[in-house]
Amino acid sequence: MARTRVVIDTDPGVDDAVAILLAVASPELDVVGITTVNGNVAVDLTTTNARRLLELARASHVPIAAGAAVPLGGPVEHAAQVHGNDGLGDLSWEEPSISIDSRDAVDLISDLADEGPLTLIAIGPLTNLAELVRRRPETVAKLERVVIMGGASFMGNVTAVAEFNVWADPEAAAVVAAQEWPVTWLPLDVTHQVWLDDHDIDVFGSWGTELGDRLAGMLRPYANFYESVTGVRHTIMHDALAIYEVIAPGAISSDVAGVNVECGGDFARGMTIFDRRGVDRQSNHRVGASVDRARFTALLHERLARLNDFLRD
Repeated sequence: MARTRVVIDTDPGVDDAVAILLAVASPELDVVGITTVNGNVAVDLTTTNARRLLELARASHVPIAAGAAVPLGGPVEHAAQVHGNDGLGDLSWEEPSISIDSRDAVDLISDLADEGPLTLIAIGPLTNLAELVRRRPETVAKLERVVIMGGASFMGNVTAVAEFNVWADPEAAAVVAAQEWPVTWLPLDVTHQVWLDDHDIDVFGSWGTELGDRLAGMLRPYANFYESVTGVRHTIMHDALAIYEVIAPGAISSDVAGVNVECGGDFARGMTIFDRRGVDRQSNHRVGASVDRARFTALLHERLARLNDFLRD
């Protein structure tokens, strides 16, 4: 079976880091590019983090292109309180040797789409995707599929109704929601169904390798944050679920939905409205509904262990 060519648009970020490592470790995927965006931390740091992670995984052949440094509308927002000041738990890293591609994020995505079928997995704010629509509209039709970790129906994680990736640039999310490309949205409603606990983190730490130590070192403060907010030490694997959607088609149930994004309002800015009533049966957008946590966690452990064994050799 041919591997699915993917570009990951990302703002690493602890759960982004797990997602990138899962993608690189999965034989179903051919990771042909990483593009970075302002989000969990500033774009210079998200780009450095992408370089760190690909170097850790011995995937230096994957081009990395820096993208948008500011959102289309509103102030620049970050989430250092969740991910650490450097975005990866404030661990000590040597300066990565992997260089940054001379192209920017939009040009890299467009060039890779010209080379063959391409799936775009967006796990950060959607500024680069909106810029792709503006600057390279011809590329939109070439994308085979878009998978987005973003949005929320029941409850947000920044405000009562807004999820971070959409809230950080709702104007960009609105542009993306207005497109007719085939999109699967994975909102908090479904990502909150998959998490790691202290046992999972201890398994990674027991490997005695750099990969295991870095996974455990990033995830423990991430667990501390969730415990401080929710009282439960669940490290929710938001972004890794977007990779899982492409690795294991059908493992996440989804519904056809119309999608709109609120860009104004004192209380609702960044809110995603997923209309599941069936009035928009022709929509190319789907929204994730449910997933089997045990199946997801087993695959995540298997793939990361496989990568760990590869890095031992």
